[in-house]
Amino acid sequence: MNEIGQYSLSLAWGFALLGVFAGFYSGYKENYNILALSKRLTISVFICTLISILTLGYLFLTNDYSNQFVWQHSNSSMPPIYKIAAIWGGMDGSMLLWGFILSFCNFLVALRVYSYPKELSPWVLAVLNFSMLFFLTVLLFMTNPFRYVLAEFVPPDGNGLNPLLQNPYMAAHPPMLYLGFTTFTVPYAFCLAALFSNKLDNVWIILTKNWSLLAWGFLTIGIVLGGHWAYIELGWGGFWAWDPVENSSFLPWLTATAFIHSVMVQERKNILKVWNIWLVVLTYSLTIFGTFLTRSGIVQSVHAFASTNVGWVFLVYLSIILIVTLILTITRYKNLKSKNRIQSLLSREAAFLFNNLILLSIAFATLWGVLFPVFSEYFTGIKQAVGIPFFNTINVPLFLALIFLMAMGPLIAWKKANLKNLKKTFIKPFLVSLTVGIILLWSGINRFYPTLSYCLCSFVFFTLMTELHRGVSTQKGSNSIEKTTKLLRKHKSRYAGYLVHAGVTVMVIAITASMAHKIEREFSIGIGDEYQVGRFKLSLNSITTNDTKNYSALIAETQVNAIKDNSKVALLKPELRHYFRNKESTTEVALKMGLKEDIYLVLAGLDDSGKRASFKIFINPLQIWLWIGAIIVVFGTLIVLLSRTIFRKIRV
Repeated sequence: MNEIGQYSLSLAWGFALLGVFAGFYSGYKENYNILALSKRLTISVFICTLISILTLGYLFLTNDYSNQFVWQHSNSSMPPIYKIAAIWGGMDGSMLLWGFILSFCNFLVALRVYSYPKELSPWVLAVLNFSMLFFLTVLLFMTNPFRYVLAEFVPPDGNGLNPLLQNPYMAAHPPMLYLGFTTFTVPYAFCLAALFSNKLDNVWIILTKNWSLLAWGFLTIGIVLGGHWAYIELGWGGFWAWDPVENSSFLPWLTATAFIHSVMVQERKNILKVWNIWLVVLTYSLTIFGTFLTRSGIVQSVHAFASTNVGWVFLVYLSIILIVTLILTITRYKNLKSKNRIQSLLSREAAFLFNNLILLSIAFATLWGVLFPVFSEYFTGIKQAVGIPFFNTINVPLFLALIFLMAMGPLIAWKKANLKNLKKTFIKPFLVSLTVGIILLWSGINRFYPTLSYCLCSFVFFTLMTELHRGVSTQKGSNSIEKTTKLLRKHKSRYAGYLVHAGVTVMVIAITASMAHKIEREFSIGIGDEYQVGRFKLSLNSITTNDTKNYSALIAETQVNAIKDNSKVALLKPELRHYFRNKESTTEVALKMGLKEDIYLVLAGLDDSGKRASFKIFINPLQIWLWIGAIIVVFGTLIVLLSRTIFRKIRV
């Protein structure tokens, strides 16, 4: 089976190379008869990569340890779901997954290539195949997952998957991230096609709106799943630590968010053309940069792969992307100049531009924090890392400004807003948020940033409700339900966008509460002893062990009761696991989620007697609302996509 995977990868590489030449030749010579060949080659690449990844999955499920990658990341005692997840548990397989998803996106574009403007179509396939060729080159010659074990005999068992990755969320988190990363290749390809063909009207923007939003949605899901995995698996009580690899997925999310907003300005006012081109290119470039970070070994992270020698290849590819785009932008600048301008700072287009500037400021600060250890080591010889305080100090004020614009931007008029209308629209939400602030101060919440965050979130909510009420009042109908239904049916996309904003606001409230009002304690108790924290008391019932084929677990059964009435709240069973094959140990968090707070208990270890256990406990207020808010965001994004004509067919 190794040979099948190897041959299919080799064929895919050859087809991609021919696809690049066919696409560029068709576009350069304006010979559209070659377009059919380019289409067939693109589809062939997808078929070959599909065969490759199915072959690797078969090797994992059948425990074929003659394959070096299978031997390194699997063993016979692992459940089937983790054997499949092991495909992306190491660098070789993760690159194959990336290549497969990218080939699938290319396949979807190729199927509809004749519905796109003929000036763009060949260039689009050429750029997509060039991107595919790069990843297949890395796969085939540097990170090939179909290498044999370098031994005279086939090992009887494998090393097993990293215990931290043996979690159901890791079966979904990387594929979702890769779906987000690779889908951004399509807007990038259309952007480059517009530059190559000099067809610089808004058609490429219209063609890629759904692709951009789809990629953004996948990336959002991937980031949230990764945060939830970190929350329940790493045992530190948090979900985001500004880790370099976390940031590598967050950076393209920021620039993509900026593009999704600013593209509306280009459609409406025909401005920001150069800006949007570079936002698309920057987003795609940051996905490549993130891949470089996780595979080069220049940063240390629990999420990163081992240090390898492939990092320089991504830097070369990244340089090619930026240089080619710069040259094309300069040569096409005359046709990219906007005929219109932003006429007033009090306008929706100005608000969207400020939104973009803040998002890019957050991206720059985050990127600087990621690269600072690299620069410090290069210039001083000492690696100096920046921590959570740096990122929070810079980014928290910027995020709060972003929340304010999230309320203001969608409701300000285009071109120039009237001060009288602004006052009418925002005076009530402002008074509500001011009242919320006074109530919070009176109740004892007097820290500046948390109080301001709650006030701004209430401002956003009330603004959205005011806009909904205004829209309903303009509809004809016998009752409010009928009017609301008519409004939502007529303007699905707009109000689904407001739903996304509402979901983001719920997430911000949860993040603020869980970070600002968290209770964290370390303690040790014996069997039958009690410990009080917050409004709860904990008692240790028993300490037991449990052996499975894969690991041995130490379990501390702990009863949680409410102090007020001694009612039972939860029975928590945190674990310490030791995995036999790879000789590694992990903590398994015991978690009681609730709408008001999460009780998060971690078993740290036992004393010498084995009858007294050490724990770490976190009481995280409103934590579950972070995940609920994320679901609202994804649901709103899905409605926006469904309310449009998916992969719109445009004839020019």
